[in-house]
Amino acid sequence: MAHGISDKDPTKTEHVDTPEILDKKLEQLADWIRNAKHFIVFTGAGISTSTGIPDFRSSMNTLLPTGPGVWELRDHPGAKRPPNARTTTSTKAIPSVTHMALAELARRNLLKFVISQNTDGLHLRSGLSSTLLAELHGNSNLETCRKCKTKYLRDFRTRTSKKVHDHATTRKCTKCGAQLYDSIINFGENLPDYELKASFDNAEHADVCLVLGSSLRVTPAADIPQRVGERREKLIIGNLQLTPLAKLASLNIHAMCDDLMRGLMAKLDIPIPEWELHRRIRITFQNQTLTIMGLDLYQDIAYTLLSSVRILVREGTESKYDSKTIINAESIEHKIKVDNPNDKMDVYIELNWQGHYNEPKYTIKVPFTNSSTEVNLFYNPKTGTWREQ
Repeated sequence: MAHGISDKDPTKTEHVDTPEILDKKLEQLADWIRNAKHFIVFTGAGISTSTGIPDFRSSMNTLLPTGPGVWELRDHPGAKRPPNARTTTSTKAIPSVTHMALAELARRNLLKFVISQNTDGLHLRSGLSSTLLAELHGNSNLETCRKCKTKYLRDFRTRTSKKVHDHATTRKCTKCGAQLYDSIINFGENLPDYELKASFDNAEHADVCLVLGSSLRVTPAADIPQRVGERREKLIIGNLQLTPLAKLASLNIHAMCDDLMRGLMAKLDIPIPEWELHRRIRITFQNQTLTIMGLDLYQDIAYTLLSSVRILVREGTESKYDSKTIINAESIEHKIKVDNPNDKMDVYIELNWQGHYNEPKYTIKVPFTNSSTEVNLFYNPKTGTWREQ
């Protein structure tokens, strides 16, 4: 099913509930969530504006810190963002309070599924399980093989084509050798079948659906929360602008997404966790061949995380081997040739990252024996340090 803009343009007027009204609405929403059997969330560009990623439709005098939407600037030739606008790229953006709150609600099994129109990849970086997420319009960090259906996550934007409907990238599938394609869905293109089906299936089961930061003007994505309202279940819309589904909603909340979620989590008495960059690395050492692979946190989907790897072998303080390898794929296989190998030797693996968050290198030590291990690393951008779990 192809997606596009519906005929009627949304109003650009932004509405903000008074603190008293917002408090009452959040009390009601919190009660519904506590008693929900199947609570889902539908997210749009508005949940990422506080991270520095501009939305599309906000007006020239918007309240948002990113300034006018991308399409608004396009429609005003010569217009520029105000000098105090805060913007960044999707690869450098840090998940927002809203992203982190949703991840925590899912971790506690209160939130059953998230449907997103966003392509910025921040839901995954927040720690939200990929098994609980449908990215209807793709992910700028994901490419796929159309032949064998293998997915590849990258710590960089996958799109390389300049033609709107050309999605071929410059990379090949390591499993079957076929061409890889970016996963972005542009206007007029079909939404991915699995994500669309999973989204409507969850809408059919939902008794509470919270919309966050979406104008609900893009179809068929907007048909998903609409279905919840049509079933006379609780549809709550959190957005600064009025939406076409306002009359169908049980509750319309006019507030910044982060303000809404801070208040909601306080009502639920659930702390919002601080964000840490979480990396999952699988290391296999077999017959002196070292294999290093980054992976999605919850599924065995290859994730290109590294820029280079330095491999050292030591016996006590004595160096036996030293080699640096540049990563050009999602995994690395490296044959270590050492004279007279023995169980007193250790392999030191120095991981160098893509560095979007200025994360420093990290060294992992494994014994010089056949083994396989997974390491979960957490980077705190405030302290600039890694921890291992």
